[in-house]
Amino acid sequence: MVLNGMDELEIEQGYASFHRTLNRILRRKDVKAFKAHVAAHPMQAGRLSHCLGLSDELAEVEMYKAIVVRPALRDVHHEAMEWLKERGIEQPKVRSQNRGKGRRKAFRGKTRAHSLTGR
Repeated sequence: MVLNGMDELEIEQGYASFHRTLNRILRRKDVKAFKAHVAAHPMQAGRLSHCLGLSDELAEVEMYKAIVVRPALRDVHHEAMEWLKERGIEQPKVRSQNRGKGRRKAFRGKTRAHSLTGR
């Protein structure tokens, strides 16, 4: 499939490159580089794009939250969680790596009709 002159492989490579660079920036904890990277790649940044309208102080909070939820940065999660805790900021909920798998287990061995009726 071609989208705006880019095929799916090019799009996937763009996302992969964005996230590799983002991980390097997050490891440095450089809020200005973080905001600049997100601004330069709005399509790949997704939810992080909301940081562009924030002050550097608020963007820094979002940066530390981004560290906590990224599996590739597991080695610095504790440091980021401590940073947030010291400032009285609630840590983000980390999404499970097994998205949707819990739901499949609930239906295992039952038909959809049985699971809806509770039998």
